[in-house]
Amino acid sequence: MKDKTDKVIADYINGRTQAKIKAIESRYLYRVKQDNLGIRTAYKGTAEPEGNTIDRERMEEDKELIGLRRTLELIGALYNTLTVPEKRIIELRCKGYDGFTWYRVAMELENAGIDIPIKRAKRIYFSFKEDVARVL
Repeated sequence: MKDKTDKVIADYINGRTQAKIKAIESRYLYRVKQDNLGIRTAYKGTAEPEGNTIDRERMEEDKELIGLRRTLELIGALYNTLTVPEKRIIELRCKGYDGFTWYRVAMELENAGIDIPIKRAKRIYFSFKEDVARVL
């Protein structure tokens, strides 16, 4: 069963954290007002530069966006210090929504020419997971 830390790591590896950040930013930056007939209009009730500034200020104060950016920075700092085989282990374990099983991870590593036993791969993944849990 996956816990919160596994989900955060998988979201980072699969790019879902970056997609959430882009979605929140676009929600603030590309607002389109609709009139009462459902037709898009360019007029928002304020001058365009003023409205853009207000939207940017609201975006910078969004708690969810701040949390996602912080998570992205912290996990990125930990992930970028790993070696290539360690990164590959974490990528395979978190691939997709459920990730590969440990035997599939070992098989993929063997096909890539990386000779790491399953026990060592598990140790690498769980130590990375502990580091992420400690930082978050």
